[in-house]
Amino acid sequence: MPKRKNTAIKPYKLKSGKKRYYFKIYLGMKGGKKVETSRRGFKSYEEADAVYKKLAAKNPNDFVKEKQITFDELYQKWLPFYSRDVKESTLWKTETMYRTHLKDVFGNQYIDQITTAEIADYFLKLSAKYVNYKVLFWYMRRIFEYAIDINLLNRNPARASLLPKKTTVKKRRDVAHNFYTADEVHQFLDAAKKYNKRVFIYFSILASTGMRKCEVLGLEWKDIEFGKQRIFVQRTTAYGEENKYITQLPKGNKKRYVPLDDKLASELMHYRTDLSDKLFHTANGDFLRPSKPDQWRKAIYASEPDLKRITIHGLRHTFATLLNQAGINPKDVAQILGHTKVDMTLDVYTHSTAQGREKARAEINKLF
Repeated sequence: MPKRKNTAIKPYKLKSGKKRYYFKIYLGMKGGKKVETSRRGFKSYEEADAVYKKLAAKNPNDFVKEKQITFDELYQKWLPFYSRDVKESTLWKTETMYRTHLKDVFGNQYIDQITTAEIADYFLKLSAKYVNYKVLFWYMRRIFEYAIDINLLNRNPARASLLPKKTTVKKRRDVAHNFYTADEVHQFLDAAKKYNKRVFIYFSILASTGMRKCEVLGLEWKDIEFGKQRIFVQRTTAYGEENKYITQLPKGNKKRYVPLDDKLASELMHYRTDLSDKLFHTANGDFLRPSKPDQWRKAIYASEPDLKRITIHGLRHTFATLLNQAGINPKDVAQILGHTKVDMTLDVYTHSTAQGREKARAEINKLF
């Protein structure tokens, strides 16, 4: 038998006792990393040697490991599993964020070639120009976790320890003062009433229930339970797959009831002027788009330039702050707002006010 020259090819035995051949081969460097691979299961030395020679002739930059896939291919595999656990609007936002930020940078790279240093550098730069960079990072980390689950990777290269703690992007608004006092909210609603009846009703619901902007847009008349003095919050409007306008369950997938005060109930009874099942709708009977309330808000401020300016979401903050000032149990406020934790209500949605601080000063005077 002629001497076999390729010492990289070695024999081994199966449990059955049958002889097989395997080899490990170094192909060169690719992106600063060694390119190595192995093959096994050959029935003869000659079969193994033929495959070895083909691999040896390959340029390491063109080499693709068995089972190796690109980040975009991995994302496409992961997406159906992710989509089972989220609402359609969340899925659409995730897909949009991926296409906008991650696909161009990482999509065509093989997943085992994406390094921790590369990811850390990308998110360091992104944190200087994108407020929601952390959300994007956790999407990327979840995608890599999926790769580990299906045995494509042994380690997640998206390391949370290297994620920048804070963005350097300046916040677009002053959230600390994004609310009204009781007097200010009445001034705003008076201005809304002068502007338009429908606009007044919309902002009255926001201010007196703490509902979210698109929850109010999604209201139907059957949700207004006059006899029980409450409103059933069971849907919200949103953009879904392919940017289609849809309705879905409220945030957290939880329906809830909010109180209907006497004044708002009276206003609503005199508001309905058509046979539509929706409180706020287009001429065609469709739900209004989310951009419409902000157009109304800007029009009100244009007509009354001396009004304090807050965002639409600021009326939700106003509602929580005023109830907190009135001494309403934080658990009740959290339930009305649709929060699962009281901490969210207290830390994010209630604000320190001058009246509150003066009330505290008066109580301290009594104590000391």
